[in-house]
Amino acid sequence: MGISVDDSGRGRRKNLNAELLLVPYIDLLTCMVAFLLITAVWTQLARLEVQQRGQGESGTADDRTTKLAVLVHDDGFVLVAGQEQRPLPLAHGDYDYEALAAELKKLKALQPDKLDLQILSVDAIKFDILVKTMDAAMSSGFPDLALQDAAREI
Repeated sequence: MGISVDDSGRGRRKNLNAELLLVPYIDLLTCMVAFLLITAVWTQLARLEVQQRGQGESGTADDRTTKLAVLVHDDGFVLVAGQEQRPLPLAHGDYDYEALAAELKKLKALQPDKLDLQILSVDAIKFDILVKTMDAAMSSGFPDLALQDAAREI
């Protein structure tokens, strides 16, 4: 593609020919489109579905059934089923996810229609610990998880 500029206003005729190279721009745009398409798929694969309820919200279904919750703190887990609380301390200095999954499976056997579970934690808990807790809950049959701040609930 070429451009010709004619400067005929000054009496002298001066031609200026310039070449615009569009191929590098097209290559850049093609690479950008491919990159955006690939990253859009990665963001959907790395998504974890969790609900977060505020202070003023409450579900009518949760009021009729027993509240099930897992409190994650520095000393381990506390499993809350209604008014009953069952501590699950650290095992060998680490969180005992197997014991948590076993206890949640026992609760699921007692309440097979219950699908939701609240996970309560403070801000100091690492995200990796929360994700492993959610994995244990989902593998125990609780796909509907709600992540809440433990300081507001206690």
